Amino acid sequence: MDNKKLIQTLGFVPKENSSGIFQKKYSKADYYVVEIDFEKENINYGNKIKGESKTTQNFLQAENWVVLECVDRLLGKGYQPQNITLEKTWKTGHGTSGRLDILVTKDDGSAYLMIECKTWGTEYEKELKNLEKNGGQLFTYFQQDKNADVLMLYTSKIDSKGVEYKNTIVKIEEDYKQTGNVKDFYERWNKLPKTNGIFDSWVRPYEFQSKALTRRDLKALKQKDSSFIFNRFLEILRHNVVSDKPNAFNKIFTLFLCKIIDEDRSEDEQLHFQWLEGEDDHISFQKRLTDLYRRGMKELLEKKVTDVSDDEFDTRFKQTVDEQYREEIKNILTEIRLKKNNEFAIKEVYDDASFEDNAKVVKEVVELLQVYQIRYNYRQQFLSDFFELLLTTGLKQESGQFFTPVPIARYIIKSLPIREITLQKIEQGSKNDLLPNVIDYAAGSGHFVTEVMEVIQEYIINKTKCTKL
Repeated sequence: MDNKKLIQTLGFVPKENSSGIFQKKYSKADYYVVEIDFEKENINYGNKIKGESKTTQNFLQAENWVVLECVDRLLGKGYQPQNITLEKTWKTGHGTSGRLDILVTKDDGSAYLMIECKTWGTEYEKELKNLEKNGGQLFTYFQQDKNADVLMLYTSKIDSKGVEYKNTIVKIEEDYKQTGNVKDFYERWNKLPKTNGIFDSWVRPYEFQSKALTRRDLKALKQKDSSFIFNRFLEILRHNVVSDKPNAFNKIFTLFLCKIIDEDRSEDEQLHFQWLEGEDDHISFQKRLTDLYRRGMKELLEKKVTDVSDDEFDTRFKQTVDEQYREEIKNILTEIRLKKNNEFAIKEVYDDASFEDNAKVVKEVVELLQVYQIRYNYRQQFLSDFFELLLTTGLKQESGQFFTPVPIARYIIKSLPIREITLQKIEQGSKNDLLPNVIDYAAGSGHFVTEVMEVIQEYIINKTKCTKL
């Protein structure tokens, strides 16, 4: 597809009374004009978009067309041309920091969005690996201006089917701005980039909002995820100076209870176990977690937790308590529910300051877990691996306990006549008693139970296949 057809796909049209010049006017930017001159082979971004170099304003590099498409997307979204700078350069003690492809600033001139553009395919994937490995170019640029709220690695392609783009986004948390260098920033980063929140239809300029997760969006655990989640959890505890590790390990199990019960939803229903960027604060977020905890304790463990949700309070007292006093009483209840060592007190909570300190840790842990599927209708080996890491590290630190290694558990299970017992029960034909009864009275990490489940499940699958044949 030649470049003229390419830009026409973006909405550029031939300029009247000119030869080889195409232009586009942007209604959301007071009909600002960008022109492309095919005779001179240059891109004229107008007099409001600032360019600290001219290397992206010609036809020499394929990446320049990605920059053009990205600027087109920014202007179409409603970002104003005077707030866009191309090839932003910062001077350092050793010369310059390199050139950031696109910097989007706020109206006061402070940085908001840093965009590094790469051509589709190999170059984008290469820089994505650098980002995942050490922060890449974007983390270096961020050190030059820590006012930025969002970092983005961007690529796009235009063909006969239209325009397709990819973006990998790092949302800047407040404590990232306190880091002293790229290495420190990378270690503090949660390693969980987002793929939406800037150019999407539900987002307005300068209001980053990543789409809420549904059960359909969750990722099944893979082998590498077990150690990643575990090591990241330890890093969260380290940089938040959590000294009571056994308590922290207990609290993550409480959060797992919330997540497991939350995944009992339809595929397209919005999950509650997630931080909603642009909507949540620590109070509303932990209220939602507390409601999940209460539900999980009742439905999964048959334990009733003494608590009153906001909805329950409103229902019970709507007719008897004046609205003015009802809100005041509800706020007092919230203080008691959340600010006195609640179920999620990874760090001790006893006042507003300690609540905020702990809330940051809870948010980081939830953001770590929220993208993964935890509830399965089959034995999930990698989930078992993660729990083994948690239990053998957390409980061993606390009480010197040790757990039966998986190979030994498997050997013992395979030595038992599981299949024979199962076959015998099936032949007896009691519909309420078809499977062997299994009990592990010192369950620990649950290896014996999960290994038996796998053997029984495999046998049932094979038996079903044989019956069909």
